[in-house]
Amino acid sequence: MNILSIMKWKPITKAQLEKEVETQCALLSGQELACFTKIRVPYEPVKIDRWGKLESVFIVARKDEFIVFYEDIEDGFEIGKLNEFGIIVEYGANQFTIQHVVNQLFASNSYTSLVN
Repeated sequence: MNILSIMKWKPITKAQLEKEVETQCALLSGQELACFTKIRVPYEPVKIDRWGKLESVFIVARKDEFIVFYEDIEDGFEIGKLNEFGIIVEYGANQFTIQHVVNQLFASNSYTSLVN
């Protein structure tokens, strides 16, 4: 028996994700929110390879070649890339907040240059 069957996990719904993003955006500074708004995209379902099984997650933002998606098993946001087939195959288990993601993606740039 694996841990997923023990936890009776269910994928996050789009409505639940919308609420989670709204809650986390309320905690961002003005500059962080401006940066997130700049990279935010309409929720887009994509396939993710979880231990050899294809499942679906939502992309919430894109910056250059990176995507930000909600990893609903870990209950957090992740930064990743899509492979040539549009599937997420490499990702961590970091349980990032949107604030963590914004600060990681924009760490090498000053906020003011990004939002002006």
